[in-house]
Amino acid sequence: MKIFIYGIGKKEQPVAEKWAKEHKVEIAFTDQELNTQTVVLAKGYDAISFQQMAAVHDEKMYQIMAENNIRLLSTRSAGIDGLNKDFLKKYQIAACNVPVYSPRAIAEHALTLTMMLLRQIPRLLQREQQQDFTLDGLIGREIHELTVGVVGTGHIGLVTAELFKALGATVIAYDKYPKNDVDTILTYQTSLEEVAQKADILTLHTPYLPENHHLIDAALLKKMKPDALLINTARGPLVDTSALIQALQTGEIAGAGLDTLEDEMMFVNKTKAEQEKQNPYIEELLALDNVVVSPHIAFYTLQASKILMESSLNSLFALYTNGSNDALIQL
Repeated sequence: MKIFIYGIGKKEQPVAEKWAKEHKVEIAFTDQELNTQTVVLAKGYDAISFQQMAAVHDEKMYQIMAENNIRLLSTRSAGIDGLNKDFLKKYQIAACNVPVYSPRAIAEHALTLTMMLLRQIPRLLQREQQQDFTLDGLIGREIHELTVGVVGTGHIGLVTAELFKALGATVIAYDKYPKNDVDTILTYQTSLEEVAQKADILTLHTPYLPENHHLIDAALLKKMKPDALLINTARGPLVDTSALIQALQTGEIAGAGLDTLEDEMMFVNKTKAEQEKQNPYIEELLALDNVVVSPHIAFYTLQASKILMESSLNSLFALYTNGSNDALIQL
């Protein structure tokens, strides 16, 4: 078997090489993204593993894969919105994802963003650049006095709830499909609006689906407390960014920690010189002293990247040898 790996990082290369040696599989890799121009690099290979912010929605890419008899594809992510199911089906390409890798990685980043905002770190860092060390406006809040609202209680949402609960916070949650036996961690509310009204910190952990587009919109932001924080380590389009910027500028809410952002592929993993187009929101957000923006990095830990790589390769190997895998995306 031969696997070509796209979007590989320096820390991932030894993991992939070790796996390939153990499984007697030939691999090659590039740090480039998978697209219609780079897919030809995988000519002669049986399968592709990739990880990137840019979606793979161009039919030509799937067509080139099929023409080169590359019938196996794996995204090193839990989300599958970067793939096109219609084209996968049309060109008979079996695809898989990594449904669970390291919930704690994302949960800890959500906690990090929250603590940065609670202790006014963005404002402090901006002042440091001016050698302004005055205390006014830097007073913080303690987490054990606050209510955290968790939206989405899958693997990541539950671990996030556990972390906040361990720090003494009151945790409430909303999920269309509530879990059983989690009463010691959180209390479910009847609606997203109820959570938004009660929460001092609203943290998002739900997948992006068409029906979730702009789940957090202007109307919901108005229901939040004026001293509330919004944390998004899930998917950028869950939040109406224009409405969020207005809410931040007018004081409808107190701050936001954003690891994911609409149109983030324009800047994530790129220097300013490499950004061909300007993200429509990034300058306004970075100018605010009550916002933290990170480049979709919550998943990016040594542990998580190792699990993502190994799980992706294991799934491709299983599909190649057995024709089936638990992570197979249903078309």
